[in-house]
Amino acid sequence: MKLSWDSIKISIAGARLSHLVQKDKVWDYGSMIEQVKTVFMQMQKARNCGDAETVKKYMTLMGYHEFKKQIQLTGVRDNHDKYMNTQLIEVGIVDVHSQKKSRPDSFKALLKEKQALTEANTRFDATTTKQKRKPFEEYWLFVRQGDWWVLDEMK
Repeated sequence: MKLSWDSIKISIAGARLSHLVQKDKVWDYGSMIEQVKTVFMQMQKARNCGDAETVKKYMTLMGYHEFKKQIQLTGVRDNHDKYMNTQLIEVGIVDVHSQKKSRPDSFKALLKEKQALTEANTRFDATTTKQKRKPFEEYWLFVRQGDWWVLDEMK
């Protein structure tokens, strides 16, 4: 395994989670990862069809308005071309915070993604090969609302 800052962050977050899950089952690592994957799939569908309303229940109000604005600015066709073939390669929890004063419980997930090579995106760029498709990363911040994790921010 290649040692990186991300792997160190994931290890530290895992250690924190092992203590938090003893107090509250909402901190279960597997459930949190599944929630991230579910939200990712729903976001892909929303981007492809240009309808942000379908992901409203998975997001905070602030996050939803930002996502809706993003969809409206880029348009359905641009979103469809950009996100249609994006594949989730890896998901990891890199940071966790339990509730303090006015800040709710939260965790940050690292999503590594890659656009799949398709006929549509090779038509315009004949030099594109699978080896040149490099993964890209996004950090998603989830906050706790009751017993549910909702997406608040994407970077």
